[in-house]
Amino acid sequence: MPALSGCSGAAGDTGSVGARELRGGSLAKDFDLDGAEFTVGSKEFTEQKILGKIMIYALRAAGARTADQTGLNGSAIVRGALKSGDVDMYWEYSGTGWTQFLGHDRPVQGSKRQYEATAREDAEKHGIEWLGPARFGNQYAIARAGDADGPVGEVEKLSDLKRLGEEHPDELTLCGASEFLDREIRALQKTYGVSFPSPQVYQNALALNYVNVAKGSPCRLAEVFTTDARLESLDLKVLTDDKGHFTTELAALTLREDTLRKHPELRELAERLGRELTKETVIDLNAMVDLDGRTPDEAALRFLRENGFIAKG
Repeated sequence: MPALSGCSGAAGDTGSVGARELRGGSLAKDFDLDGAEFTVGSKEFTEQKILGKIMIYALRAAGARTADQTGLNGSAIVRGALKSGDVDMYWEYSGTGWTQFLGHDRPVQGSKRQYEATAREDAEKHGIEWLGPARFGNQYAIARAGDADGPVGEVEKLSDLKRLGEEHPDELTLCGASEFLDREIRALQKTYGVSFPSPQVYQNALALNYVNVAKGSPCRLAEVFTTDARLESLDLKVLTDDKGHFTTELAALTLREDTLRKHPELRELAERLGRELTKETVIDLNAMVDLDGRTPDEAALRFLRENGFIAKG
């Protein structure tokens, strides 16, 4: 597999927080991972980096040493790193596991049922355990500018896209990140009977989707995540998924079964973190980074402090 290129940090480095603060909360009191060493990964977008940093600091608070491999480029890379042992754990979404890693074409209806089906099959087939899950789910959506004019401004739901493509084909322009365009767009087009012309589909980094669709160039529509704070700050209109195509993908900590066997307390640790990771909380943490210019480390530490997992500085 390609060489890892995450935000590596020295094992045991506590970054911008002192050991006394890390060891002053509930995690240090309730968990003992002294002597354990873990490499934590994540994908490259903001939410994933924050989740990875939360896990790193939580493990350090419990006494473990950590290496930082957050920020890896895409699901396939970080999943491959997990299976090969280059990383020991990362947060993943149940829908991604179901379609991309387990090869299913259709999601399971209901976020809890989707999570349970993914966790069960991934453990049986690949020896990958899913822990948690968190109380929030990431969900794909399609958005336009809230003040979009012309025919696009009349689009309110995804089923309207078919008519837009038939009557105003030049307006059917879409921005998407590579992962969405590789594994999601075909199924979306099939569900809604719409076809985005290839020259009018623009691949770019996820962050640019929001900026580009807000200004209407080069695309009038874009792939977005429902937990992204930029939906509100840029006044984007999320189109109603009137056929229920996109499912809520609960986030969970994934790790190899041998890692969990050696450290069974990781199950309770992940569950405890997951109980506090609500949709509202994650939107606020994303906003700290994407809107306020803070770092994923700062967002992660705020989450841990506010929930008493580590001491308040």
